[in-house]
Amino acid sequence: MAIKKLSKGQLAGVIIAAILVVVIAAGGVFCIATKQNPVDAISSVFSSNEDKLIGKWQSQSSPGLSAYVFYDDGTYDSYLSTVNFSGNYVVKGSKLTLINPETNKEVHYKYKVSGKVLTLTLLNQDGTSDEDDISKYDSVDELDQKTLSDLIGELAEDKNSENKE
Repeated sequence: MAIKKLSKGQLAGVIIAAILVVVIAAGGVFCIATKQNPVDAISSVFSSNEDKLIGKWQSQSSPGLSAYVFYDDGTYDSYLSTVNFSGNYVVKGSKLTLINPETNKEVHYKYKVSGKVLTLTLLNQDGTSDEDDISKYDSVDELDQKTLSDLIGELAEDKNSENKE
């Protein structure tokens, strides 16, 4: 079998095609491993994490109790049930700082937005992460906050149904 020598243009084409195959395969593996939609994965390459933070976020573990709304002007609203707290936020890399403008107290988080999930990990004063304090929030179109009496009523119903079983 005779080996045909490729011209520089043909060699460049083969190399580019090989690189594309590797990138597409790696992207597919990444999307499967992170359980991420390929469109979200591609858009994340072209948008900053800070841009993805802007929006409404409802707690996964306690929906109706805890939520955040981040605005593009650097302000946020935090909800505990139907009680609202407002403040300012600053993003530096993967660090999110929430600032209470009345007291100037700050809370620091390591944050990550993956698809439609916001993960907040509380940072200790020395900057280390508190792996026991990780909260996840889902991106939502509208918040569904419940009053404290509604939440207490739901807990009582859950307790009653457990006792009946």
